[in-house]
Amino acid sequence: MLLVIAVGVPLLWARANFIVYDLPGNLMEPFTDATTYLAAGERLNVGHELYRLEPGDRPVLTLPGFFTAPLLSPPPIAVAWRPLSALGTWGWAAWVVAAWIALLGTIVYLVLRVGPPAVLLVFVLSHPIGEQLAVANFNAFVPALYVLLWTLRNRPAAGAIVATVAAIKLAPIGFGGWLLGRRNWRAIAVLAAGLAVLFVVGGLGAGFGSYLEYLGTLPGNRPTALSLSGMVGWAPGSYVLLVAGSLASMAIARRKPRLAFGLAVTAVVLGTPALYASGLVGLLALAAPFAGRMRPAETPFIEMDGGRTPAPSDRAAPIGTA
Repeated sequence: MLLVIAVGVPLLWARANFIVYDLPGNLMEPFTDATTYLAAGERLNVGHELYRLEPGDRPVLTLPGFFTAPLLSPPPIAVAWRPLSALGTWGWAAWVVAAWIALLGTIVYLVLRVGPPAVLLVFVLSHPIGEQLAVANFNAFVPALYVLLWTLRNRPAAGAIVATVAAIKLAPIGFGGWLLGRRNWRAIAVLAAGLAVLFVVGGLGAGFGSYLEYLGTLPGNRPTALSLSGMVGWAPGSYVLLVAGSLASMAIARRKPRLAFGLAVTAVVLGTPALYASGLVGLLALAAPFAGRMRPAETPFIEMDGGRTPAPSDRAAPIGTA
């Protein structure tokens, strides 16, 4: 029953989005973000500019007053889409199916591992989840990647995950503070190397000048009403939130590992001026630290009769080692 609720409610919201998209005058289409990626890959494949439409290019959604560039992400996502775009509709469909499997699969995993608290979290986020299912943005994969990030938090691969997401969405670089606080130096090295590699791959696949073109699109982007920058009317507001959350996570990463991860997740999800409801799906990862036992090296201990006994929770005592 819990799974039915956790999966069914977001699917109802997805259907509601599709109905709205079909209303006269609505500029949105089902899986519009997947179409944006498809069009970006196609432009690169025929040698056209990435951040400007030319005659013959596939039309994409733009909202004058909010954004006018045909792609809002850095070049690496378009380069990754070049082989998918070569497959045409089949590549587009494969992405959409993978996005649904990744997002709904993460929900199922969290509900099975965490139980009712995860169902409550999914219910609260059901509208963003439904919207994400309807647009098929890269963010559909983010909850799974963040859950994996928590699982691999002690390994170098954590840096590779952060590098991948940050190369596409930028704000997730805030996880770097969390990794620093955990003193996971190998992951930090992998993060730096991963960003360098992805920068070169993006440059080779789209032209290094595309990075300058991407930066040139930023002044034309208006902060969304949902973002902190949009709410307070101060452009740097979202970035202040990102930095503050990252630093707070770094400060408590070893003493309060679960809380630190939650702060980092909240900061990277909310710390962007381009925050849409569908982007809130990353907050599903707040349940990740409760999906399984903590490793012995992260289990809190309290002193009792000259010995060390595991504390009831990671809020009860400082971190010790087994």
